[in-house]
Amino acid sequence: MLWERWREGREMDARNALVLRYSPWARMVARDVYMRVHSLGDAWHDCVQNALIGLLESMDRFDPSRGIKFETYARYRVRGAVFNGMRALRESLTKDAYPHDQTSAVLDRIESLGDGAMSDPLDAFVATTVGLGLGFLLDARSFPDREESPSAYAEHEKEELSIAVIEGLEQLDEREQAILTLHYYHHVPFVEIASQLGVTKGRVSQLHKRALERLRAILGNRVHTEY
Repeated sequence: MLWERWREGREMDARNALVLRYSPWARMVARDVYMRVHSLGDAWHDCVQNALIGLLESMDRFDPSRGIKFETYARYRVRGAVFNGMRALRESLTKDAYPHDQTSAVLDRIESLGDGAMSDPLDAFVATTVGLGLGFLLDARSFPDREESPSAYAEHEKEELSIAVIEGLEQLDEREQAILTLHYYHHVPFVEIASQLGVTKGRVSQLHKRALERLRAILGNRVHTEY
Protein backbone atom coordinates (compact mmCIF):
# COMPACT_ATOMS: atom_id res chain seq x y z
CA MET A 1 0.00 0.00 0.00
CA LEU A 2 2.80 2.43 0.85
CA TRP A 3 4.57 1.72 -2.42
CA GLU A 4 1.36 2.25 -4.37
CA ARG A 5 0.70 5.57 -2.64
CA TRP A 6 4.24 6.70 -3.33
CA ARG A 7 4.49 5.40 -6.88
CA GLU A 8 1.06 6.53 -8.02
CA GLY A 9 0.31 9.58 -5.91
CA ARG A 10 3.74 10.74 -4.78
CA GLU A 11 2.37 11.15 -1.28
CA MET A 12 5.06 12.48 1.02
CA ASP A 13 3.58 10.70 4.03
CA ALA A 14 4.03 7.38 2.21
CA ARG A 15 7.56 8.34 1.21
CA ASN A 16 8.48 9.24 4.78
CA ALA A 17 7.00 5.99 6.05
CA LEU A 18 9.10 4.03 3.54
CA VAL A 19 12.22 5.91 4.57
CA LEU A 20 11.56 5.04 8.22
CA ARG A 21 10.96 1.42 7.31
CA TYR A 22 14.12 0.92 5.23
CA SER A 23 16.53 3.30 6.98
CA PRO A 24 17.78 0.67 9.46
CA TRP A 25 18.52 -1.65 6.55
CA ALA A 26 20.34 1.11 4.61
CA ARG A 27 22.33 1.90 7.76
CA MET A 28 23.45 -1.73 7.91
CA VAL A 29 24.61 -1.55 4.29
CA ALA A 30 26.58 1.59 5.18
CA ARG A 31 28.08 -0.16 8.18
CA ASP A 32 29.23 -3.09 6.05
CA VAL A 33 31.09 -0.70 3.74
CA TYR A 34 32.45 1.46 6.56
CA MET A 35 33.85 -1.51 8.48
CA ARG A 36 35.89 -2.51 5.44
CA VAL A 37 37.76 0.80 5.46
CA HIS A 38 37.24 2.46 8.82
CA SER A 39 40.38 4.60 8.75
CA LEU A 40 39.12 7.48 6.61
CA GLY A 41 38.76 10.02 9.37
CA ASP A 42 35.35 10.34 10.96
CA ALA A 43 33.59 8.90 7.93
CA TRP A 44 30.68 7.17 9.63
CA HIS A 45 28.26 10.13 9.45
CA ASP A 46 29.11 10.62 5.78
CA CYS A 47 28.44 6.93 5.16
CA VAL A 48 25.01 7.14 6.78
CA GLN A 49 24.10 10.29 4.84
CA ASN A 50 25.21 8.76 1.54
CA ALA A 51 23.26 5.61 2.32
CA LEU A 52 20.15 7.78 2.72
CA ILE A 53 20.86 9.39 -0.66
CA GLY A 54 21.13 5.95 -2.25
CA LEU A 55 17.95 4.85 -0.49
CA LEU A 56 15.98 7.84 -1.78
CA GLU A 57 17.28 7.34 -5.32
CA SER A 58 16.29 3.69 -5.16
CA MET A 59 12.82 4.53 -3.92
CA ASP A 60 12.33 6.93 -6.83
CA ARG A 61 13.18 4.21 -9.35
CA PHE A 62 11.77 1.08 -7.72
CA ASP A 63 8.80 -0.63 -9.37
CA PRO A 64 7.17 -3.13 -6.96
CA SER A 65 5.06 -4.58 -9.79
CA ARG A 66 8.13 -6.40 -11.11
CA GLY A 67 8.09 -8.73 -8.13
CA ILE A 68 11.62 -7.91 -6.97
CA LYS A 69 12.28 -7.40 -3.28
CA PHE A 70 13.20 -3.77 -2.59
CA GLU A 71 16.34 -4.61 -0.60
CA THR A 72 17.61 -6.73 -3.49
CA TYR A 73 16.96 -3.92 -5.97
CA ALA A 74 18.35 -1.13 -3.76
CA ARG A 75 21.44 -2.79 -2.32
CA TYR A 76 23.70 -2.02 -5.26
CA ARG A 77 22.64 1.64 -5.41
CA VAL A 78 22.87 2.23 -1.64
CA ARG A 79 26.21 0.46 -1.44
CA GLY A 80 27.46 2.44 -4.44
CA ALA A 81 26.42 5.76 -2.89
CA VAL A 82 28.33 4.96 0.30
CA PHE A 83 31.32 3.71 -1.67
CA ASN A 84 31.45 6.81 -3.88
CA GLY A 85 31.29 9.06 -0.84
CA MET A 86 34.20 7.24 0.81
CA ARG A 87 36.21 7.39 -2.39
CA ALA A 88 35.73 11.17 -2.56
CA LEU A 89 36.71 11.45 1.11
CA ARG A 90 39.84 9.38 0.53
CA GLU A 91 40.90 11.63 -2.33
CA SER A 92 40.35 14.70 -0.15
CA LEU A 93 42.31 13.26 2.77
CA THR A 94 45.11 12.16 0.46
CA LYS A 95 45.49 15.70 -0.87
CA ASP A 96 45.58 17.07 2.66
CA ALA A 97 48.08 14.46 3.88
CA TYR A 98 50.77 15.16 1.31
CA PRO A 99 52.42 18.41 0.21
CA HIS A 100 51.72 19.68 -3.28
CA ASP A 101 55.13 18.66 -4.60
CA GLN A 102 54.36 15.01 -3.81
CA THR A 103 51.18 14.93 -5.91
CA SER A 104 52.76 12.97 -8.76
CA ALA A 105 54.16 10.41 -6.31
CA VAL A 106 50.72 9.89 -4.75
CA LEU A 107 49.17 9.47 -8.20
CA ASP A 108 51.83 6.87 -9.01
CA ARG A 109 50.91 4.97 -5.86
CA ILE A 110 47.18 5.07 -6.55
CA GLU A 111 47.76 3.88 -10.11
CA SER A 112 50.04 1.11 -8.89
CA LEU A 113 47.69 -0.11 -6.17
CA GLY A 114 44.66 0.10 -8.44
CA ASP A 115 46.38 -1.92 -11.17
CA GLY A 116 44.67 -5.26 -11.62
CA ALA A 117 41.25 -6.73 -12.23
CA MET A 118 39.16 -7.17 -9.09
CA SER A 119 35.57 -8.14 -9.73
CA ASP A 120 34.31 -6.10 -6.76
CA PRO A 121 35.14 -2.37 -6.88
CA LEU A 122 34.88 -2.19 -3.09
CA ASP A 123 37.55 -4.89 -2.75
CA ALA A 124 39.78 -2.86 -5.06
CA PHE A 125 39.03 0.30 -3.06
CA VAL A 126 39.90 -1.44 0.23
CA ALA A 127 43.15 -2.80 -1.20
CA THR A 128 44.17 0.63 -2.52
CA THR A 129 43.26 2.43 0.70
CA VAL A 130 45.13 -0.03 2.91
CA GLY A 131 48.11 0.25 0.58
CA LEU A 132 48.01 4.04 0.81
CA GLY A 133 47.83 3.73 4.59
CA LEU A 134 50.95 1.60 4.63
CA GLY A 135 52.62 4.12 2.37
CA PHE A 136 51.64 6.96 4.69
CA LEU A 137 53.17 5.05 7.60
CA LEU A 138 56.38 4.49 5.64
CA ASP A 139 56.39 8.18 4.71
CA ALA A 140 56.04 9.15 8.35
CA ARG A 141 59.11 7.09 9.22
CA SER A 142 61.18 9.16 6.80
CA PHE A 143 60.70 12.42 8.71
CA PRO A 144 62.80 13.02 11.84
CA ASP A 145 60.27 15.15 13.73
CA ARG A 146 57.11 13.11 13.68
CA GLU A 147 54.05 14.47 15.44
CA GLU A 148 53.67 13.00 18.89
CA SER A 149 50.52 11.11 19.82
CA PRO A 150 48.20 12.62 22.44
CA SER A 151 48.96 9.83 24.94
CA ALA A 152 51.92 7.71 25.96
CA TYR A 153 49.93 4.56 25.18
CA ALA A 154 49.10 5.72 21.65
CA GLU A 155 52.73 6.69 21.08
CA HIS A 156 53.84 3.25 22.26
CA GLU A 157 51.35 1.57 19.91
CA LYS A 158 52.61 3.68 17.01
CA GLU A 159 56.22 2.87 17.76
CA GLU A 160 55.46 -0.85 17.96
CA LEU A 161 53.72 -0.74 14.59
CA SER A 162 56.62 1.17 13.08
CA ILE A 163 59.07 -1.44 14.33
CA ALA A 164 56.85 -4.17 12.91
CA VAL A 165 56.89 -2.40 9.54
CA ILE A 166 60.69 -2.24 9.53
CA GLU A 167 60.91 -5.93 10.44
CA GLY A 168 58.39 -6.68 7.71
CA LEU A 169 60.47 -4.81 5.16
CA GLU A 170 63.41 -7.04 5.98
CA GLN A 171 61.36 -10.07 4.96
CA LEU A 172 60.80 -8.76 1.43
CA ASP A 173 63.15 -9.64 -1.39
CA GLU A 174 66.00 -7.31 -2.30
CA ARG A 175 64.28 -5.56 -5.20
CA GLU A 176 61.06 -4.98 -3.27
CA GLN A 177 63.03 -3.55 -0.34
CA ALA A 178 64.90 -1.27 -2.71
CA ILE A 179 61.72 0.10 -4.28
CA LEU A 180 59.97 0.82 -0.97
CA THR A 181 63.11 2.29 0.60
CA LEU A 182 63.94 4.52 -2.34
CA HIS A 183 60.37 5.70 -2.86
CA TYR A 184 59.18 6.22 0.72
CA TYR A 185 62.38 6.93 2.64
CA HIS A 186 64.21 8.91 -0.03
CA HIS A 187 61.20 10.17 -2.04
CA VAL A 188 62.56 8.91 -5.35
CA PRO A 189 59.76 8.84 -8.00
CA PHE A 190 58.90 5.64 -9.84
CA VAL A 191 60.40 6.85 -13.10
CA GLU A 192 63.83 7.40 -11.49
CA ILE A 193 63.69 4.07 -9.67
CA ALA A 194 62.95 2.42 -13.00
CA SER A 195 66.05 4.03 -14.47
CA GLN A 196 68.21 2.87 -11.56
CA LEU A 197 66.94 -0.70 -11.72
CA GLY A 198 66.99 -0.87 -15.50
CA VAL A 199 63.28 -1.70 -15.83
CA THR A 200 60.20 0.13 -17.02
CA LYS A 201 58.12 2.41 -14.81
CA GLY A 202 55.24 -0.03 -15.25
CA ARG A 203 57.37 -2.83 -13.81
CA VAL A 204 58.28 -0.67 -10.81
CA SER A 205 54.57 -0.03 -10.34
CA GLN A 206 53.87 -3.78 -10.33
CA LEU A 207 56.69 -4.50 -7.89
CA HIS A 208 55.56 -1.66 -5.63
CA LYS A 209 52.07 -3.11 -5.45
CA ARG A 210 53.39 -6.62 -4.79
CA ALA A 211 55.74 -5.36 -2.08
CA LEU A 212 52.93 -3.55 -0.22
CA GLU A 213 50.66 -6.58 -0.56
CA ARG A 214 53.36 -8.81 0.94
CA LEU A 215 54.03 -6.29 3.70
CA ARG A 216 50.31 -6.13 4.42
CA ALA A 217 50.17 -9.94 4.67
CA ILE A 218 53.18 -9.99 7.01
CA LEU A 219 51.64 -7.40 9.32
CA GLY A 220 48.24 -9.09 9.17
CA ASN A 221 45.50 -7.72 11.42
CA ARG A 222 47.67 -4.87 12.66
CA VAL A 223 47.22 -3.12 9.33
CA HIS A 224 43.44 -3.46 9.46
CA THR A 225 43.44 -2.01 12.97
CA GLU A 226 45.37 1.09 11.92
CA TYR A 227 44.14 1.47 8.35
